[in-house]
Amino acid sequence: MLRRIVAASGVNKHVTPHTFRHTFATLLLEEDVDVRYIQNLLGHSSIATTQINTHVNPSKQRQILETKHPRRRI
Repeated sequence: MLRRIVAASGVNKHVTPHTFRHTFATLLLEEDVDVRYIQNLLGHSSIATTQINTHVNPSKQRQILETKHPRRRI
């Protein structure tokens, strides 16, 4: 079923159910959802597993540093 949906969408990448989990976790993280909530939503017993399932977006990381770093106003 997933293959049919991916083919019909025109996406030319290998997509698996696990791809959706990774994407879901990463998007939540980018929206500043606490990683512990993401851990719970994904059903992980270890935060380390959740961190493996999320990817850091370099532009989001830059934005966080520019807006939240304690010495940003010096």
